Amino acid sequence: MRRLLLLPLFVLALAAASPAGADDHQANITAAGFVPLHLTIPNGDRIVWKNNDTVNHQIVADDGSFSSAVLKPGKSFAHIFVDPGTYKYHDGTKPADKGTVDVTATRAVLMRQPVRVVTFPRAITLKGSVQPAAQGGIVTIQARDVDSDTFKAIATTTPANGFWQMTVKPQRNTVYRAVWKNVPSSERAVFVKPLLRLKQVGRRLFALGVHASMNLRYHHALIQRRTRHGWRTIKSVWLTRLHWNAHEVVASRSFKLHVARGTIIRALMTRAQAGQFLYGPASSRALRT
Repeated sequence: MRRLLLLPLFVLALAAASPAGADDHQANITAAGFVPLHLTIPNGDRIVWKNNDTVNHQIVADDGSFSSAVLKPGKSFAHIFVDPGTYKYHDGTKPADKGTVDVTATRAVLMRQPVRVVTFPRAITLKGSVQPAAQGGIVTIQARDVDSDTFKAIATTTPANGFWQMTVKPQRNTVYRAVWKNVPSSERAVFVKPLLRLKQVGRRLFALGVHASMNLRYHHALIQRRTRHGWRTIKSVWLTRLHWNAHEVVASRSFKLHVARGTIIRALMTRAQAGQFLYGPASSRALRT
């Protein structure tokens, strides 16, 4: 459902730009109406209407999926048709003048992902294919934060024999898609866990560092002890120190813990403490004291 809601925004963005490797089809607006009245194009192609009349005209889709501003003589309007189907439209200044665009399901771009959840800062390789392979062109990888409606291009790649792949390193929960000749793939969400590192630095002294792409200072993690019945929380540690570099932000804390030798412990950050931009629960490796 979310993809359907976001698609009009995607179409509007494409309509303002030149086709990404797809084709233009020219149409004229005249005193007698649209020329030609009927166009058949592959999905991903763009139609450019030009007002060749001496009065104003306007392109309006019957279903409201696209419309132009009022076009003065000599002005043009372009629209990219992403989805297959039949699109009927009319002249907003002269409703009796009508036209039709048939969009065929000619192109498709597929994308798959190896994993759904990764631990920061792991990279993943997105892979997919384009059909028909013989058309070649460029595949653009786009990404958006899970709480955003805006995709941004982050990389491009060229298919080989119809297949493509691209390595990406998500910094936070991210949705990816591939776009080829203006046709988007299905969307794939990748969720990113913070990296927890628990160390013993003294007999009863421990250090916890939480590595991520954002500031988790003043969040807290749970220290748990392994029992025969599972993990049991024995301490809560607030992350009060912060340092960072170009690659990561580390929230940390040293703390004392009284446990018997040989006790197996771990640090756990809950989903609530990971926050809306990261994924949880996330745990450190188990540590034997």
